[in-house]
Amino acid sequence: MIQRKQTLFLFQLVFFGIALLFIANHTVVEAEGTTDVFLVPFHNSHLLSTPGHTAAIALNFITLLLAFAVIFLYKKRELQVRLSYLLMALWLILTLMLVLCPFVQHADTIQSINLNWFAVAIGVVAIVAAYMAVRFIKKDIALLKSADRIR
Repeated sequence: MIQRKQTLFLFQLVFFGIALLFIANHTVVEAEGTTDVFLVPFHNSHLLSTPGHTAAIALNFITLLLAFAVIFLYKKRELQVRLSYLLMALWLILTLMLVLCPFVQHADTIQSINLNWFAVAIGVVAIVAAYMAVRFIKKDIALLKSADRIR
């Protein structure tokens, strides 16, 4: 339901997952030029992807699907809370992977690999958005329990 505040935070998580598909998270500097690395499989003749990059792509896809699914579980609020905690943990893992995991195998032609801190900021804000979604879902649960007590 769109009128609930937590739905807006969950939509924000979906949009952040989509944004990471289009925002470069690393830039590889070579003698020939620069190549941007996104959270999509890349096909480059002189650069090779690492298993960490493939895992980050899969994790981003899982968070996208899970956030979209949690939106439509509005009648099962307890499950929504647990899945939102799972989303928070997955976004934490994805953000740490962006910072710590190399996504391109080192070769002799690579001069440097630069991290795009904007992608990391998206991950941090996504963790906060998942926390805020949990908070508002818990407020809904408390409101419904208090309404049940009055009856």
